[in-house]
Amino acid sequence: MESQFFSSFKTHFQLFQVRFSKFKILSVLIFFLLAMGVFGGGFVKSFEDHFRKQVFNLEVNEPIIIGPDRLCNVFGSVIGTFNGGGDPVTDLYQWTIQSPSGEILRETQFRNTPDISYTFGLLGPHRITLKVQRAGVLIYEASKTVELVQGPSITLQDSYQICENQTLTISALDPGSANFGAYEFEWKDASGTIIGTANELEVTSPGDYEVTFFFTNSSGVTECETTLETRVNELGVFAVESSGTTLCPGGSITFQTNPSTLGEWFYQKIGDPDPVRIRNGRSITVSPGMLPDPGSYEIIVRVNNPDNPACSPEVRVPFEYNILPAVEFVEALGASDCFVPDGTLRVRALTPIDGISIGGLGMNQGPFAPGDIIEFGGLESGAYSLFLGLNGCSDVFGTVVPLVDPPASLEFVIEDIQPEVCTETGKDLGSFLFRMLNQPLEGSYRILNRRGEEILNQAASGLDELRIDIAGGIYFFQVYGTDSCTLPKSEEFEIPGLSQVSYSIPGNLFVCQSYDLIPQTSQDLEFTLIHNSSGTETTKPRNEAFTITEAGDYTLIGRLAGPGELCPTLQEFTITLVDPVDFEPVLIQEDCDGNRTYEADIKGRDPNTVRFIWYNENDEVVGNGQFLFPTSTGEFKLDVQPNNSTACPIPPVPFMIEPPILEVDVELVSTKLCEFGPRAVLDLSTTFPEAVTDIEWRRYDADGNIFQLDEYKNQKQVIVDVEGIYEAAVFSRIPSIGKDCELGRSSLQIDLVPNKVTFDIPGDLSICDPFELTPVGAANLNYLLTYPDGTEVLKQSGEPFLIDQADEYTILAFDPDVTGPLCPEQKTFTVTINEPVLFEPVLVNLDCDGTYEYQADVNNYDLSEVTIFWRNSAGTVISTDPILSTSTYGEFSLEVQPAGSVECSNSTQTFTVPVPILEIDTQINSETLCPDQPDAALRVEANLESVNRIEWWYTDLSMNSSQLTNLANQQEILAAEEGTYEVRLINSFGCIIGRAEQMVIRSTDQNRPTVGESYQICPRYEIAPTLNPGNFAAYEWYFEGDLVSTSPTFKPLQIGTYTIIVISDEGCAYQTEFITEEECELRVIFPDAIQPGNPDKSFLIYTNYLIDELEIWIYNKWGNQIFHCSNSELISEESTCLWDGLYDGKKIPPGSYAYRIFYKNLEKNIEKTELGSILVID
Repeated sequence: MESQFFSSFKTHFQLFQVRFSKFKILSVLIFFLLAMGVFGGGFVKSFEDHFRKQVFNLEVNEPIIIGPDRLCNVFGSVIGTFNGGGDPVTDLYQWTIQSPSGEILRETQFRNTPDISYTFGLLGPHRITLKVQRAGVLIYEASKTVELVQGPSITLQDSYQICENQTLTISALDPGSANFGAYEFEWKDASGTIIGTANELEVTSPGDYEVTFFFTNSSGVTECETTLETRVNELGVFAVESSGTTLCPGGSITFQTNPSTLGEWFYQKIGDPDPVRIRNGRSITVSPGMLPDPGSYEIIVRVNNPDNPACSPEVRVPFEYNILPAVEFVEALGASDCFVPDGTLRVRALTPIDGISIGGLGMNQGPFAPGDIIEFGGLESGAYSLFLGLNGCSDVFGTVVPLVDPPASLEFVIEDIQPEVCTETGKDLGSFLFRMLNQPLEGSYRILNRRGEEILNQAASGLDELRIDIAGGIYFFQVYGTDSCTLPKSEEFEIPGLSQVSYSIPGNLFVCQSYDLIPQTSQDLEFTLIHNSSGTETTKPRNEAFTITEAGDYTLIGRLAGPGELCPTLQEFTITLVDPVDFEPVLIQEDCDGNRTYEADIKGRDPNTVRFIWYNENDEVVGNGQFLFPTSTGEFKLDVQPNNSTACPIPPVPFMIEPPILEVDVELVSTKLCEFGPRAVLDLSTTFPEAVTDIEWRRYDADGNIFQLDEYKNQKQVIVDVEGIYEAAVFSRIPSIGKDCELGRSSLQIDLVPNKVTFDIPGDLSICDPFELTPVGAANLNYLLTYPDGTEVLKQSGEPFLIDQADEYTILAFDPDVTGPLCPEQKTFTVTINEPVLFEPVLVNLDCDGTYEYQADVNNYDLSEVTIFWRNSAGTVISTDPILSTSTYGEFSLEVQPAGSVECSNSTQTFTVPVPILEIDTQINSETLCPDQPDAALRVEANLESVNRIEWWYTDLSMNSSQLTNLANQQEILAAEEGTYEVRLINSFGCIIGRAEQMVIRSTDQNRPTVGESYQICPRYEIAPTLNPGNFAAYEWYFEGDLVSTSPTFKPLQIGTYTIIVISDEGCAYQTEFITEEECELRVIFPDAIQPGNPDKSFLIYTNYLIDELEIWIYNKWGNQIFHCSNSELISEESTCLWDGLYDGKKIPPGSYAYRIFYKNLEKNIEKTELGSILVID
């Protein structure tokens, strides 16, 4: 026991001391004290010697390869785990595993994980190599050999069955296995008690057992340790119970084990050499169709126990399979009267018969052989059932005994037999008419089928006739009187029947979402499916599916698709909808060696209510549980369906299992680390970047100290300003699947670079406005200027910086190529900004001879603090005094700079010295002094830009002159008096630069517009006179105050008041008014009586302005024309067509004379004719 403990302790302590080296001494002491108390002094002495040898000779945190020397391939592969010791906080480990042929099977990068697990599958020696770095220095490299040997052949089964009081020997391994003799064994029962140490174990009681087998190497350490488990069940005594001992055609016998036991069932006919296997199960039902022919049989059940053949119980139960007895009708001799038992029945035996009886009469006969005539006498009239028996099987035969002389009161007929009739959903029963021949039936009637079974028994009172509905078949009918006298119909009668179409459906179903129902049939049918609650009907041909998506009761009717004699068949079933399973495959666990566990997440649903199917990349089923442990990669699929339901029409959910990323290559690159920056930029890149979830950084200084750089956690780019070795480790950490694995790491040395770029700038600057500074240096440099307010501006070589702030500047020159050898250089300079000079050139005087005088007007400086430069258009300085006098003209400039400052770009102003205007063209525009106007307007016309003051002077006709001071500076004045008016234009310096005179005389023109006071017009016909007021320079026609025309002539077409204003050639305005009146009727006026020869009473016609032409005819009573007049040049309201009443120079006789007058308006083509008469008096 001591050696076993010591070996086990040594192995586990090696792992313990490496993984927890910081607490190694304390842990060992605690263990040492415990060992003293448990094992006593002898063991302590042994332990102490080994402890000194194995522990205290090791340095603290010393790397070492710890792991098995030998592995056994028992199940096709085996996982070996090795530890590298050392300190995982400071050390990095690289593992290499080589196959027996030298091929590298696994090689890791340097990482801080001291453990490695690998699945070995090749037999032979494998080389395990470990390298350990600490602070970038390789401190350990060693190798060891691990032998992978062929594991033993396992003989232990998962379970066994033993019989009561039996001893069973079980074994763990095949003794022929390689290295069998080197294995050690340890058997334990369910309580953990060691019950055996050999390969074999004798078991006498049921229970759970386990065996562990292993090697012990030369150091006492166990290797190839494997544990197997088995369960031993007791196979109890059982019997077979049956529901009968005789099997008849149309019947069955059920056999079942008690207690319920799983076995293999057979039948064997007595006399046959071998039994016939039926199936496995705990019970079985035997029907005639399963057996070849009648006879004596045994049913056999065996419990197979191949791992314990001595315990394989078998039970046999005998039974008989017999035929049915049969007879045929020979004759029936009727009874002579009611209740007279003198009738006879004769039948012939068709099979052997053990016994035959008439039900209810106690008449029994038998046995009989085939062909025997069997006679029953002493029978009253009526229908009888003959009960036949043979070897436990029975049958019934129906027949009748008629009445020889039936009573008239019971005589009846069966007539009008109607066959069964097909309907839309099936068939209606057939029928027959039962009719009493002589009087109504008082009693009862009944119907029997051919086998003598009673179909109907009904009381009757006063029944004359009755139609009875019944299924197709052969029947006997009999009536009973009130005295129970029976009158059966001696012969059978038949109701013609109809067959129905045949098909099958599953029956009631639990359906997920939808179900495609296809009725199964071999006939040419069509089907109608009815959803009972909604009434929805759908009809489809055979083999076409009904897609059912709603729950409820359904009716299915099958009928022939074409003509035929088969009736429809109706079946009803119920659909219960089952919710589909909401599921998804979820990765729930992954370790660092790529082993994964997937779970079918069914959203809280009970897993016992669903079915799981996992498919691999080849669509092979690889799992039927809620969890999957894949051993390959590719596109997998998961299907989850509800139990006890049709499959949901949802395709399996595909998901991709990518090859596991166990390692990635890590690369670090860096820019230079310089005094003035930029700081070194470390960029991290990896293969398979999508696998990296975490990044950790740390730095080693020159003394080997390690600094964790938590501020750079998970950054792929970091910026550093401290020298040292920088190391980055990348991990795949996914807490949700329990994954925390290092994938790789890399390190890089960062040193400060002393060499810098060179460049020049001016020293401190004094400026008065923004200044462009251009550093001078190599063409490849960039410059970063930091302004006093902190603003930074980046420029390339040759590009200027705008200096516009006072105070200290910092400029950094650097090579934009980060791979270049030189670091940036930095310089500072100070800028003083002077206030800009506020000035302007001011014109102070201009002599009348054209000499200008300008002055430099400076606002914010004394003249002693500035420098003044007057320049001509050629840029030549012509004066540096504050005052400039010049009689030359053109472009000049004035520059004023702060004394001692860099020239300011805004300190020059350009101005123009114009050619002086000493005389300008001046005119006076004068209106006419019209006769009826009080004054006339005078206006000076000249370019007044240079004019500062305007003076007006007046000279009357007597040559007296005076200044009109009240009209000073007015461009326009009113002249009310005749005389000469003068204007004088004076500039700002008092020089007269323009003058003009104008004589004003009042006009004597007498021409005025001429129009009438009123006019008749017709707006409706647009008829009006065209008015011409006379010859004038301009015209303005106004109607009711609105200007309507400026033409010389005007045609008024509105009713109202018009005003006309005309302008004379002298410019005088004159106006007058007229009104318009509406007149739209063509009017003629003439006398209705005349007196010939009397000039005061002669005939004449007046017309208005609308009539342009007129013609008149006057006739005597005989129709002779006696007067005619025509006029096309009529004058409004003037008479025309004067007639004195004479015809041929003689007075016409008195009387009435007819006239016809025609008149016309030419403009609107209006014509009118009037007829009438005039009276001629004496």
